[in-house]
Amino acid sequence: MATAVRAAGLLDNGARVDHVRYKRKLRFGMTDIQSAMDLRDPDRLVLGYTRLMMAFLLFQPQPQHILMIGLGGGSLPKFCHQHLPGSDITVVEIDPAVIALREQFDIPPDQADFRIVQADGADFVAAVDDQRFNVILVDGFEAEQMAPVLGTQNFYDHCQRLLRPGGVMLCNLHELDIHYGVFMERIALAFDGNTLAVATRECGNAIVFARRDTSIDARLPRHLMRPAPMAPGAWSGIEADLHDVLRAARRVRESR
Repeated sequence: MATAVRAAGLLDNGARVDHVRYKRKLRFGMTDIQSAMDLRDPDRLVLGYTRLMMAFLLFQPQPQHILMIGLGGGSLPKFCHQHLPGSDITVVEIDPAVIALREQFDIPPDQADFRIVQADGADFVAAVDDQRFNVILVDGFEAEQMAPVLGTQNFYDHCQRLLRPGGVMLCNLHELDIHYGVFMERIALAFDGNTLAVATRECGNAIVFARRDTSIDARLPRHLMRPAPMAPGAWSGIEADLHDVLRAARRVRESR
């Protein structure tokens, strides 16, 4: 493992792979955990914010095309590839050293409906003109903060452009980031105020949901239903988090 990490260059830029009991963790810097994998169940979503991000299913229950900005340890790409087999998934990651660790985190190889692209996420969304997505997940962090280029008005405007009508963008943000309020204002501007921020159960992160051309509380399901291809065990792992987002979105409706 140490050889693979050294070969990927992660010892030089502050990222490393740690093992704690049955978990394999990817860290950037000394403390922040970017991703965690349960070695006994590699597809399980260990970190709470990743489970909360699966709440895009409330707004897009059968997404055909998913774009993810930021790979990390690949928890969300793996989960979606395993449990949403009808979805075509593109993951954009700027750091080749992170991509080099994909086998250590059981990230599937590139194939017809799954691919990892080495590119700057902001450059990628600005350049794409022939694709549209149902879901865009933004989770691109450096050691201390979100990558600044993923918080500009230009970036959020391009994400809005690349979504199909009714599509949803989700951003993982640190609530204590000094720019958090600015990011929220920019997202709201790009999406005409159709936004919702839901705090994770662990302290510090919030997932921001933004829908294109559709109110955040429109066409919500009456009851949560497990997607047919998803295993019951996988569904039970995320159901409570989806309930959190559903309740928050309903409160938006009640406050109107």
